[in-house]
Formats: sequence, C-alpha cells, structure tokens
Amino acid sequence: INDLSFLSSNDIAVIDSYLASEELYDKISKKISLAVYLDDNNRFDYPKGIVVNGLINANSLNYPKNEDVKYLLGSRFTPLRKDFWNSSKIKINDNIENILITMGGNDLRNLTPEILRLLNDSYPEINKKVIIASSFENKDEIKALANNNVELIYSPDSKEMLEAMQNVDLAISASGQTLYELACIGIPTIAIGIIDNQKDNIKNWRENGFIEYAGCWSDESILDNVLEKINSLKDENKRREKHLKGIETIKGDGSLNITKEILSEYYKKNSLFRPINKSDCLKIFEIANDSDVRRSSFNSDPIPLEDHEKWFKNILNDDKTKFYVLEYEDDLIGQLRFDFDEEYPVISISLNRKYRGLNLSKYLLSHGISQLKDFDKIIAYIKKDNDVSISFFKSMGFKEDSEVIIKGNHALKFIRG
Repeated sequence: INDLSFLSSNDIAVIDSYLASEELYDKISKKISLAVYLDDNNRFDYPKGIVVNGLINANSLNYPKNEDVKYLLGSRFTPLRKDFWNSSKIKINDNIENILITMGGNDLRNLTPEILRLLNDSYPEINKKVIIASSFENKDEIKALANNNVELIYSPDSKEMLEAMQNVDLAISASGQTLYELACIGIPTIAIGIIDNQKDNIKNWRENGFIEYAGCWSDESILDNVLEKINSLKDENKRREKHLKGIETIKGDGSLNITKEILSEYYKKNSLFRPINKSDCLKIFEIANDSDVRRSSFNSDPIPLEDHEKWFKNILNDDKTKFYVLEYEDDLIGQLRFDFDEEYPVISISLNRKYRGLNLSKYLLSHGISQLKDFDKIIAYIKKDNDVSISFFKSMGFKEDSEVIIKGNHALKFIRG
C-alpha cells in the first residue's frame, strides 16, 4: 500500500496481517493517532501502538520491552464474537448424548465425513450436530451420511453456532479459534491438529488441561484415538474438570477488554489536563449532577444551576482550591479538585459517565498528584458503603486512616503518603 491518505480521516487503525512488512506498520503508526496490531507469534518489534495477542500462550512469547508499545496478552484479551460475550455455560450431564463435529472453515483434511461415519458406526444412538461451512467441498459426502440422529448445520452465524454448542455434551474440533469459543461455554473437547501453525495452540491447551488431543490429522491411528478419547470422556467427573478449565480460562469478555484498553490509550493520548476556566461551568455542572456522582457525595441532593454558578464563580477566585479537568476535544472527561482547608489537600474526583470504565480516573488522579509538589500527603473522604471508590483509592496507594461522620454520613478517611 503506497497511498495511506485515507488514514487521515480516522483516529484508530487495527492491523491484522501475516504479510504486511515492518515498514508498512511503521508508516501506519506515524499516520494515525493510535495503531493496534493483532499478532499471534511475536512477528517483529512493533512500532508505537498496542499489540493484541489473545492466545493463551501469549505471555510466554518474550515480547520486547518498549515504552511506546502497550501489550494486551493472554486469555483476558481473547476476542470472541459478540454472541459469546455473555453466553450461558453448558450443563454437564451424566451421559454423552450429543456430540458436535466442527472442522474449521473448509475442512481442509476432509475429516468431517470420516468422523461422522465413525460415530454413526460406533455410537449410532448418540445425536451428532455437524457444522458445514460454505467453503466445504465435501457437502454431498457428508449429506449422504445423515440419518435421524444427525443434524447438518449449514454456514451458521455466531448465534447459530452458539446455540449448537450449548446443546451438546462433547465436541470434536479442529485446533484453531473455535477452541476458544468451546472453552468459553465449557464444552469438553477432543482436538485434532489440522495445520502446522496450530502446534503451539495445541501444546498450550493440552498443558491447560481443557482439551483431549487425539493427534494430527495424518496420524494413521487418528480415528482410533478419537474413539479412545470419547470413551475416556464418558466419565462425568472428567468432563466436569474439562468444563471448569475452559470457563476459568476464557471468560468471554476479551473483545470488551480490548476495546476498553484501546479507548483508554486513545483518550490518554489525545486529552488535555489543565486548570479550569470559566467556560467549564456548565460541563462541570453536568458531571456534578450525574445520579451516580450525587449518590457518592456527602450531600446527595440535586444541585440547582443557580447555586452551582455562584459556587463555580467563587471557586475560580479561591486560592484555597486547585481545580483541574481532563478535556477531550470540546468535552470534559472528568474533574479533579483539591481543597486546602485542612493540613493536607483533600481530593474530590468524578468522571463524565460516558468515559467511565476506561481506567481514566487513575490517569486523571496521577496528573493531579503530580501538581502537589509541596505536599507529601493527600486526604480522601469516602462514604463507608462506596465500595467502588474505596477500591479505587486503595489501588492508588491510599490507606484507610479512621472512620468519621461527614454531614450525617458514615465515612472513611484515607491518606496517601
């Protein structure tokens, strides 16, 4: 790609390629506000941006240390399709009554008919659900093996795939991305190696304990191995162990975690931390009157605009207060205030609702603390039942000091320093 001018109208670029050169990655990184690289084998030393590798072995790949690159590695960042984000897990039944056969997007090794024939002969009473993708060249061969206990599922979308998975006791699968979806809902799985680049994935899933590995597709004993693994998984307790390994490893929220991290980095990179000015009055009023902010305040009543405007005007000229905002374009991400009525500054912080959950409170508070060079301690007062704020301030190095009453509310005094 020689012409990258199309990037100028975008803020974030996501690059997923086994072929793009390091030079192209570097050019894109320089053209875009934030570049995100999908990687699964530590392909090279990426330029500034975010590297995402959601494979379960990602942390063992010895990525280089680079302060300009943020690495999102491991199963917390496994991107699954949306239908799997909050999917219910399967129930482990006493017996194996339903088996899913899924051999990838094209059944490269023509395994689906072989496995289906094997199951029809060895377990005619078991129901088989067979996934047939649009690029399969062996559809007629598979169709010829169908009977009353065989359900052929053609080109399922993610919702249909999830529904198929949720109604089986066991899966026989190729060893690619599908293993992550099967693990997410806890289906004990017999895996078969299809291509060479699946070896590391298989190795790590075997060490994890989720899969039973039947071998490589080319093994002469592959079908015998599949039967052996089915027999071993007749044990309900063994299937339950596999189930628990899967759902403990893949939570389903990897795509959301990736998105949050990307947005967090983008806003940090493109926001401005500054003292307040008079144009901020209404924007701070909106943040202050948010229902969650009012609930966590010691006076939880809604604030009349007229009262806020008077208060804000006084604050602008108050030398006992330092008031900052984090600004993105024409919007305020959040506000941070230090009051100096006590021996040490007392902090107040709140975020605009639309920017919550992106770890920006820590970013805002860190900026604020850097402004207090003349103080070695900072105080925070938090309602005793505000678990979220208590956890946040503890994560920022604040320690509980004492219990106090503020405006009739039971509160905890925290001190940092």
